[in-house]
Amino acid sequence: MRYIVTGGILAATLGWLVMSYLPSAAAALPQMAFDGAAAPWLLPWLAGLSLLVFLVIQLDLVRATLRWYRPSATPAISQALVEFSLPRGQELFWTVLPVLGTVILALWLMIVS
Repeated sequence: MRYIVTGGILAATLGWLVMSYLPSAAAALPQMAFDGAAAPWLLPWLAGLSLLVFLVIQLDLVRATLRWYRPSATPAISQALVEFSLPRGQELFWTVLPVLGTVILALWLMIVS
């Protein structure tokens, strides 16, 4: 059942993307615009809030990853690290990478605009 649901979601997403780029079909798709009086000042605040929430969640994931590799980690965690061969450096790299990418993109956008 989960494969059917996953396939359906994937097909719907791909269909939406394909239909979005066909000029005749794009006109039939729902349009969403933020053109009210509050949009010029509200959207940057919403973007900043979203960025802050994302960074807080990502930094909590980095903290949780670091806790796995403490000597005081529970035996179950230590066994899982060995069993799945999760080296510390690679785990930290892949956990920190989204944070670095987001910070670099945000800084670049602030410098360019």
